[in-house]
Amino acid sequence: MTIKDAFSDDEWFLLSAMPGMIGAAMSNAAPSGIIGTIKEMSAVMRATVHAREEHPDSELINALMSKAENWDEAKDKMADYRERAHERVSSSSVKSREDLQAMAIQDCRAATALVNERCTESEAHAYKQWTIEIAVAVAEAAKEGSVLGFGGELVSAPELDLLHRIEATLGIQSGILFA
Repeated sequence: MTIKDAFSDDEWFLLSAMPGMIGAAMSNAAPSGIIGTIKEMSAVMRATVHAREEHPDSELINALMSKAENWDEAKDKMADYRERAHERVSSSSVKSREDLQAMAIQDCRAATALVNERCTESEAHAYKQWTIEIAVAVAEAAKEGSVLGFGGELVSAPELDLLHRIEATLGIQSGILFA
């Protein structure tokens, strides 16, 4: 029995979609322009891809990050993921930053409950740590309020607020203090 067997298909989708959801909510917390948005979305991808390196002993993260066996399987997985993610966001009537953040926090709460219930303490901690690492990576990826890269603040007040809400939901601190 693998760790994936402990979850239904919908639960597994929730766990695997969390990095993108947290990244999107954090990226939309405060406007950072087109270049900033690209940097923030790149930060989500980097943090997601590096999850196996950061948490090599986590069976859950390794299973979530497992690669497809072949190109056809990869295409099918991506098509299914896109369809489910689009359906999920469309059915929830997300119309604002606040709606997206509320959805991300709700998903974060549900994912946290799942890993706390069905995983070992160390697996649950690794998953929650990975989630907060993604949020921090996005928050620090681009300055908000800058003009052509000059000025602005590394982590805006709306990003900091969302980061604190994510930390509270996960029951874990990022370990990073922002002044």
